[in-house]
Amino acid sequence: MFEDGIVCRVSRRVQVAMKIAAMLGVATSLAGCGATKTPGQLIVKGDKFEVTLQEYDQVLRQMPPVMKESVAPMRRILLQHLIDEKLLAEAAVSAGMDDDPETSQAVAAAKRAILAQAYLRNLTGKLPKADPREIETYYKTHPALFSNRRRFLIEEYVLTSNIPDIRSYTDAFDHGDFNALSAMISNKIPFLQPAVVARFSDELPENRDGALEKLTPGSNIVYQSPGQVHLGRIQSITVEPVPLEAATGRIEQSLAADRAADIAQATVKTLRKSRNVEILNANLKQAVAEVSPKAPQS
Repeated sequence: MFEDGIVCRVSRRVQVAMKIAAMLGVATSLAGCGATKTPGQLIVKGDKFEVTLQEYDQVLRQMPPVMKESVAPMRRILLQHLIDEKLLAEAAVSAGMDDDPETSQAVAAAKRAILAQAYLRNLTGKLPKADPREIETYYKTHPALFSNRRRFLIEEYVLTSNIPDIRSYTDAFDHGDFNALSAMISNKIPFLQPAVVARFSDELPENRDGALEKLTPGSNIVYQSPGQVHLGRIQSITVEPVPLEAATGRIEQSLAADRAADIAQATVKTLRKSRNVEILNANLKQAVAEVSPKAPQS
């Protein structure tokens, strides 16, 4: 069970931005919203030093959910981290480091990211719940995730994506087979052994052109996870569907995320148009045009 009311999920980008901002004293000023500090709000006090309950709560809100038994240890660790962080940040300001151009740019970038995310949260914070018909339609149009969800048993090697010759392994796998890859790894990384893992279709890369449906036992598969490349051979495939009732919560989250993304895209489009935003660098303009979604033809 997760401990409700202790922490909430935030995007990785926002976590990083808020951490930078807190280190440099920006996030605290944003979170305070002009509130007056009173002695009852202080939780740590020192010589010209203090930590408020609001600052501590802000740090807690940035943390991902944890198991209930881990809440108390996490609170203690985070308080110690916040004290150390504030001391270091104030020492940096005393040393004049807040005037350093690179530091000032980092502060500005962190503040910009926080404000942008806050504005989007304000726009999308009260979206209506999905209609049951929308949920059913989403369920029917995503069979690979639900009604036809497949479980793949994969024998795979997991390589860190930053090893210098990673391309040689993926090339060998693309032009050979799993046995050839095994021989190569045995020669170059003798301590690395393959593992057998189970992956559902919704855990594997985006299913473009029905690629997952085309896989059969014996097929090679390559996919990535954060910092890792997985090179494997499928041993078996079974169909393990998820009923609509069990999928409803996840579908509601997906629909809400899609709506929020649509609102964000429409808002940015309107803001760009109202401010006559134009990319001047020809190379950058071309690069953006190549990755921008095409508008539907009327």
